[in-house]
Amino acid sequence: MAELPDSLSATETYCIEALLEAKQFDEINGTQRAFFEQGGLEESNTLLVAETGNGKTFCAEAVVKRALERGQTVGYLVPSVQLTNGKYSSLNKWIDTDRYTLTNATWGDEAGYQYADVIVATFDSHFEAAIRGVDSRIDVLVYDDFHELYSGFRGPTIEKSLAMAMDRDIEICAMSATIGNPDEIAQWLDAELIISPEDRGVPIVERPLEKSGNKTYGEFIADHMAKRADEAPFMIFNFTTDHTRSRAVQIASHSDFKRPETDYREKIENAIDTTLTDTHQDLIKCLEQGVGFHYSALEDDIKQIVEKGVKNGEIQAISCTTTLAYGFDSPVQAVIVADLTRFGNFVGRWEYIQWIGRAGRDSEMEEAYAYPIYSREDAADVFQFDTPVEEKSLESIGSHFGHPKGLDSNADYTTNLESAKTNLEWLLIELVQNGWDSVDALVEFVSSTLYGHYALRDRLTLGENPMIGGEAQGGRDEIADRVRDVLTELVENGFIEMVSNSMLATTDLGTAAFEYDHATRIDCPPVAIKSLVETLEATAPTDPETIVAELAEMFYQCNLGETVTDDESPEFLELLERHDLGTDEGGVTAGVMCWLWAEGIDVELIQLTLDIDVSHVSRTGSQLAEAIRPLAELYTATSHTPPQWLETMARQMDAGVTAEDLHLTSYQGIARGRVIILDDRIRNAWQKFGEGTDTIDLSHPTIKKLAVQYENSVRFEQRLVSNAEGIGSQTAPTVVQAIEDWIGGDTTVPARPPFTASGREFLEAFGGKKQTRTDGSDSTTAIERGQTSIGSEPRPTSLDDF
Repeated sequence: MAELPDSLSATETYCIEALLEAKQFDEINGTQRAFFEQGGLEESNTLLVAETGNGKTFCAEAVVKRALERGQTVGYLVPSVQLTNGKYSSLNKWIDTDRYTLTNATWGDEAGYQYADVIVATFDSHFEAAIRGVDSRIDVLVYDDFHELYSGFRGPTIEKSLAMAMDRDIEICAMSATIGNPDEIAQWLDAELIISPEDRGVPIVERPLEKSGNKTYGEFIADHMAKRADEAPFMIFNFTTDHTRSRAVQIASHSDFKRPETDYREKIENAIDTTLTDTHQDLIKCLEQGVGFHYSALEDDIKQIVEKGVKNGEIQAISCTTTLAYGFDSPVQAVIVADLTRFGNFVGRWEYIQWIGRAGRDSEMEEAYAYPIYSREDAADVFQFDTPVEEKSLESIGSHFGHPKGLDSNADYTTNLESAKTNLEWLLIELVQNGWDSVDALVEFVSSTLYGHYALRDRLTLGENPMIGGEAQGGRDEIADRVRDVLTELVENGFIEMVSNSMLATTDLGTAAFEYDHATRIDCPPVAIKSLVETLEATAPTDPETIVAELAEMFYQCNLGETVTDDESPEFLELLERHDLGTDEGGVTAGVMCWLWAEGIDVELIQLTLDIDVSHVSRTGSQLAEAIRPLAELYTATSHTPPQWLETMARQMDAGVTAEDLHLTSYQGIARGRVIILDDRIRNAWQKFGEGTDTIDLSHPTIKKLAVQYENSVRFEQRLVSNAEGIGSQTAPTVVQAIEDWIGGDTTVPARPPFTASGREFLEAFGGKKQTRTDGSDSTTAIERGQTSIGSEPRPTSLDDF
């Protein structure tokens, strides 16, 4: 039996002992003892600060256990959806689901907040539920990875979520790695600060590397790995996706890791919905050498393959962006930070510490290693290279909504000033939309944010102005002035209106902007949404290409980031100009995504024809789908009704097939790649033998051609589908079922987006010949002008195949 603090109540002792038994632990460690001794299980707010690997999770789950014993409802919040899965699994191992309901929440008001006893959710999910008033049952909130409050990405939502929790008088239990100003944050939360007395489970040894000489970063890193092979696995953090990929390729070509037993080519081919792009080919070559790369634009299934390879030890070096800086536990022993700067400025020390903290998360390791690569002399001072990792001083966490005038200008606070005004604009719109209908109510809520805390505290400390209600009047005046200034702009821009002398309300534009922003989660200022609404108003009836071009200009996630020159494809530029699309990135994105991707054109041919990087096309399609689906919300702020084809267009962007072929992709196991394979087989046969041409021609959607072939072919499934590369006997019956349902009328053809051109028209205008690879080899074959359906290269075919 573990020895527990004597100060615990009988209920607290029972909760800890029951949890120890469920998790098969024999004792508690120093962090856990400090947490329990200092009142971590009492009904009050707590902030636990402890190094990685010191048992914070057990403390958090003990809080959950204690709350359940008291009949309370708990929200367990983590940064990402991926982490909710792991946390749900962890809690599900010991929570008695016969007595309690455990849910894994998603965004929206049907996320379990209204009925579950324990809700595992993201920070975003909680704020979404809170702002809409559907979290009223929650008594306790656990904030895991609380140090994400630093982040400009998730930090604003965490700050809002915490302010909302305090506004609702919900108990807060925050679990954090080391932060720069724990005393101030605890004061803001009115929380008991508990700092672990224990060092990091696996100490990190920092060894800075000066970059000199003419070697590329990839070669430089590969040389270092060769000298320190016993410190594998390695994780390399990079700023850009281009660096992430190119450095991985260089490392793979210069390293001598053990070759994995897994057939990564087969895994990648099975995971994608398209033919292999250059990015996929590079990744396969890297993985076959025990090296991987990982960034957000890669397909989710591809990222999971890479992550699994790192976790099982086959991949000995993973080159990544900061997408793996949070919540990725793996046997990495050494972290190499290749880029210490971002846009010419050093990253924050808190970010650097977070990155190198990915090393040594395996408790079996004796020590881990951090290798920051630097070329500027001042890096040593900025990152305190002469100070042990555990003793480095971190920046203080600032607010994401502003930097109060009284805050010590010499103090090292994170400020996020470039986005603070936008964050406050959205917060005021969110509040007014959901019932905070007066200036006083807005000021009161903003005062509960970290920005408000600093403003009130510092004016109080400075002794400025008389106190009112225990608060510094000067600080409250500053908050009120700032709220009024931002509110005035929102009124002028038409998002909010005064419905009486004292009552505020959102306009149609404000409501539309709120709903669209919460449906997409694509960051932009409110005025950008207004610009999009104005475009929808001015261009009605709007064509699909205009929508995509506008979204590409507004959101970098919806932009391919590619241009086409006269030397590469003058015909494509001519087509863009003919349809009044610009030849900039927005116009190119619109042309590629509407005329080629959404028509099921093979991405390899897109790449070869236009000479653009197509590795992000699938991801861009998914982002465009997310941005297009809720456009109906924005039409409520116009004088027009939304086009009936919006949802179809979103589905096409997501799936990369024609409107009719969405019927095929609606069946499990049939995605874009398999639609192209099926189209290839029919095209090859019809071009050689003329089948089907009396009924329909090759320009028709794949499902229509399949239906004709099905009705006119003997042993259709065996001859055309089962032996098709990439389909096989397991998926073939599903394909046949989809065709039979189509023929039987068991489908509804969706409203087709009126694209102004198509890939077929582009090829007609293209002219000449283009060389394309066959099956990833170096051999080539000509693509003739006027070819009407595009897929992988023709294979030898006979009538017997069909």
